[in-house]
Amino acid sequence: MSRSGRRAVLLAGCALSAGVLTATVFSSRNESGQAKTITVPPTASTANVPVAPAGPQPEMPAGWRRVRDAKAGFSVGLPPGWSSRRSGGTLVLSSRDRTLAIAVGADRSEPGRLAAPRRYAGEAIESLRGYRGLRATPARTLEETPYPAAQATATGTYAQTGVRQAITLVALQRRGDATFTLLAFRSAHSPGRPAGRVVDRVVDTLHAERPA
Repeated sequence: MSRSGRRAVLLAGCALSAGVLTATVFSSRNESGQAKTITVPPTASTANVPVAPAGPQPEMPAGWRRVRDAKAGFSVGLPPGWSSRRSGGTLVLSSRDRTLAIAVGADRSEPGRLAAPRRYAGEAIESLRGYRGLRATPARTLEETPYPAAQATATGTYAQTGVRQAITLVALQRRGDATFTLLAFRSAHSPGRPAGRVVDRVVDTLHAERPA
């Protein structure tokens, strides 16, 4: 397959995987292989959980611009030369050379409002479907982010395209309101460090807003 063909199927896989994640972000499998639902411990009534302040809007890096998903209720920075589009309930950011894509979404369900980011990220990365040989790392807490956050990574071959992908998932929680997920996809054969720097900077620009 040509390089341009691999880029195309990578982004197709991104859109499909992001849509699945948005729909089933907090589901996994039990020992018999049947779907099960993960719920947060009943330590507090959802109605009584105060919503954390949105905080000031982060500054944009030089040359970046802010894009909004009014329906989902957030905005995020778009690097120079990148494009954005809404697909399957997520905002998909794509690099100019189409080797890196980041799908951003908001989960306002009970787990999204209350589950700890580290647990959320760990469950979410393992819930990705359609991959062969998916291998996920344990989620880790991130520091100096706009909201409490955690990150998990995985590698796997997307079954519909045969492309092996490296996946990074970051979950940021505005407690009592939503968990915002950034799901980044790149070819597992492309350099990871430059892509990681871009993902980190996109995370730093995320800002919660009132959904339309």
